[in-house]
Amino acid sequence: MRHIAVAFFGFGGDTAAPKVTVVTTMKDEGAYILDWVAHYRALGATDIVVFTNDCSDQTDMILRNLNRMGEVHHRFNRVMRRGPHKSALMWGEHEAAVREADWIFVADVDEYLQINVGDGTFKALIDAFPGVDAISLVWRIFGNNGVEGIEDTPVPLQFTRAQPFEGREGEHRFFKTLFKNDRTKFNRMGVHRPFVQQDAGPINWITPDGTRFDDRQIKGALHVNTGYGYDVAQLNHYALRSMGAFLNKQRRGRANHQNGKIEFSYWNKFDRNDVEDLGLVHRFDKALAIKELLLRDEAVARQHAKAIDWAQRMAIKARRQPMAKKFLARLAERIELDQAA
Repeated sequence: MRHIAVAFFGFGGDTAAPKVTVVTTMKDEGAYILDWVAHYRALGATDIVVFTNDCSDQTDMILRNLNRMGEVHHRFNRVMRRGPHKSALMWGEHEAAVREADWIFVADVDEYLQINVGDGTFKALIDAFPGVDAISLVWRIFGNNGVEGIEDTPVPLQFTRAQPFEGREGEHRFFKTLFKNDRTKFNRMGVHRPFVQQDAGPINWITPDGTRFDDRQIKGALHVNTGYGYDVAQLNHYALRSMGAFLNKQRRGRANHQNGKIEFSYWNKFDRNDVEDLGLVHRFDKALAIKELLLRDEAVARQHAKAIDWAQRMAIKARRQPMAKKFLARLAERIELDQAA
């Protein structure tokens, strides 16, 4: 029963298509796994490697079943001092799906890549830039959109308001990077970008509008202030999702930091609802069909339903915690001030 969704839609049938491996980490993300996996399958990802640690919900059970079906490679993360995410990337270097990939993309479960060229697949994006070594895909932040509860609706279909297409003067936006698995140029994965080999030769590294990175950017850039190239591709970042999801995330902490706290400033930074963006809504049909196929597996369907229920119950409990009460009070105060202004 290997790659049933990919085979059904013919994404695995093009022998000229590159082998693209997506690598991620998850903790207590059971309610969101199927939509995210289905989306990256629809983009033509050949392999998806998922590391998890210390999960309290059905995340591990869902992923173990998807692993059985051949849809993901699920691994339990041994977290080192560097934190869950960076530890997973260190262990991920030993995975065959990573070592044998043509291209690698590190993304989180709240990040959905939207490709606007060709048929909307990784292949179309790569084919648009012959000879390129890395494409840094720029975040476009999507806000809470006033959504309170957690429901079984794909994130891109619920949260459709985002920061403006164009950046403000002096603004920078972070990115994640799709890069060629060329060990003469890149020696390992990073959260936002690959690490460059010390003796690497010239590297053709661009943003989606074709803007090339200069030597300084190649050595260490994590964000850009121009060259977003959203008409070619954008990385939709749903850092908040619903209020209930945010309160659960606040309780859990941040993946990149062992003791990372999510404060009120985090909400303010990521609650961007300036303009409507329905781009991914109009491109999500394939992912929905793949999700439907995955749910034909009884064990997956059962654990998915339990994960939704768990997330909903935890969100209710989270509201009773002092940290959440303080946050909600501050948010209500800010909204009242905004309305009075």
